Amino acid sequence: MSEPVITPHERQSAVWQKLKPYLDTRLETLRRQNDGQLTPEQTAKLRGRIAEVKAILSLGTDKPQVADESALFKD
Repeated sequence: MSEPVITPHERQSAVWQKLKPYLDTRLETLRRQNDGQLTPEQTAKLRGRIAEVKAILSLGTDKPQVADESALFKD
């Protein structure tokens, strides 16, 4: 299955123009929360959310990132 890509034309759409600032803010919020005192389980859950937001944001770039879930579970 190929990753969806948002074309340069679609990046100018009203929907993407609303979503991108929201996702940027959400990513910053999650990163700040990750700096707090969390259990390992909470940290893993938060890192998963961060990875998903970053993956969605990358759809608006010329080279979207491919989610490598195994990287989240390295020792």
